[in-house]
Amino acid sequence: MSSVSLVCTVHEPLGRANVSELLAILERIQPEVIFLEVPPAAFDDHYENCSRQNLESMAVRQYREGRPVRLVPVDLPTPAREFFENHDQMRETIRAESAEFRQLLASERAHVRAYGFSYLNSEHYSKLTADLDAEMLRTIKRLGNCRLVEIFESGKEKDDLREKAMMENIQKYCRENTFDKGVFLVGAAHRRAIIDISRTQSAMDSTRIQWDFSGHLARWDLIAAIRGAVR
Repeated sequence: MSSVSLVCTVHEPLGRANVSELLAILERIQPEVIFLEVPPAAFDDHYENCSRQNLESMAVRQYREGRPVRLVPVDLPTPAREFFENHDQMRETIRAESAEFRQLLASERAHVRAYGFSYLNSEHYSKLTADLDAEMLRTIKRLGNCRLVEIFESGKEKDDLREKAMMENIQKYCRENTFDKGVFLVGAAHRRAIIDISRTQSAMDSTRIQWDFSGHLARWDLIAAIRGAVR
């Protein structure tokens, strides 16, 4: 059975959530396989010709120097630009209308900056993500804007499909290939759904994966410092 560590991240460096910290995590785990939140069609741009880059791709490129590591893209194709434009417009509308939403966003940035990957890989962050979604939906319903409801529901549906597809692709790879240790790099907003899907797979006895959700990342001295302060 292969061991796969879930490492939740952000796509742009922010404070302690930076390239050197993610590289240190990879070097601590020493994965032979890294599963990537990127569609196969975008893989070369991020990891071969490097015409695009984000926090994960920069850390992975440094990690793979002199190391035999397999990189496996597992995401669905990227949606059309209109999808992202609609989502950005929705968030800006909610940001302008909801002080609670603005406070949650500020709390998110402050704690990511201060505590980095310890925070991103904690239940604190999963709860904040749920609180953000709940406040977005409350604000949309208060505004009575049917278009925003459609955009919100479309985004949640897209996330559900992506999360299930990524986990199915990882499972398929593990059935067809042998390795001891792997890492799944994925945006922290997907953390709770990935954990839930992994438990469903295990309950169905259909997985060859031993998941690690915290062992390499926990820095509970920092997490304890913000216990009760994070929404």
